[in-house]
Amino acid sequence: MVELLKNERIVLKTKPHPVSFWPYYVFFIYYIIISLIIITNTDSIVNWFNNSVLSFLGVTGIDVVFVAIWWIILIVPALLVSIIRISWRWLILYVLFAITGTYLMYKYGFSPIDLYYATIAIGFIGIVLTDLYRRSHEYILTNFRIIAMLGFLGLKSRDVFYSKITDVFTEQGMLGKVFNYGTVIPITPAGIGTGFDAAKVEVGVGGAKKVPAGPTVGGGVAIEGEKAVTVPRGRSSFILYGVPNPEQVRKIVLENMAAKEEAPYLERTVELLEKLVEEKEEGKEKGKKE
Repeated sequence: MVELLKNERIVLKTKPHPVSFWPYYVFFIYYIIISLIIITNTDSIVNWFNNSVLSFLGVTGIDVVFVAIWWIILIVPALLVSIIRISWRWLILYVLFAITGTYLMYKYGFSPIDLYYATIAIGFIGIVLTDLYRRSHEYILTNFRIIAMLGFLGLKSRDVFYSKITDVFTEQGMLGKVFNYGTVIPITPAGIGTGFDAAKVEVGVGGAKKVPAGPTVGGGVAIEGEKAVTVPRGRSSFILYGVPNPEQVRKIVLENMAAKEEAPYLERTVELLEKLVEEKEEGKEKGKKE
């Protein structure tokens, strides 16, 4: 429940559209599908191994091959997600999972195929957790502010008053056009709602020369250049991520921003009118006394 301020009223409540979290669903579905492919083609992989130059390794070699394939299947997507999301937590988590699975397999004598069944289970669990994570978001637009809350394993909350918003950025991809959802990012003077895309180039030249009867002498030159661009970006708990009817949400935000822009001028106008009325009344009283 949100505690409203005096004279504050809720204009709209919304959550991220189910399709807006499709990259996460695809990530976990990938593990399910690729693991099923390996399980159903186990005999083909064993036959390939027996006819390859590695066949001299025997049963142990087959186990190593299945474990190596499992590591690749598990870690490569996590690496890609970590690079895209600019967060190494995904890679670290799946490397730890790979190490733990391999250790348990050899310690308790599990089959390498059991690792793929475990991966399928993780895929289904991941899909369920992703949907729970999406549902734990709540965005509330009032006549005073924007409230963004995330109640997954705790509570995160962000309040942005319309008077503090300097710009509104709306992003809608191809799927967003089809299913009518998009992301609305309110940008503040403090820079909340923005991020940086950087391109970096490094060039280095070095060399070494050994002096007769002496130490090796070396030297090098490095040139570095970097270009950064500020772009609208933010975590789903800080922005209006993947909301249905983004144009409607954007319109509500802009209308309230405009109202807050007009408020100071209206207040100043009222003050001037009140002052003129007071002066006029004072003039009438003076005229009556005279």
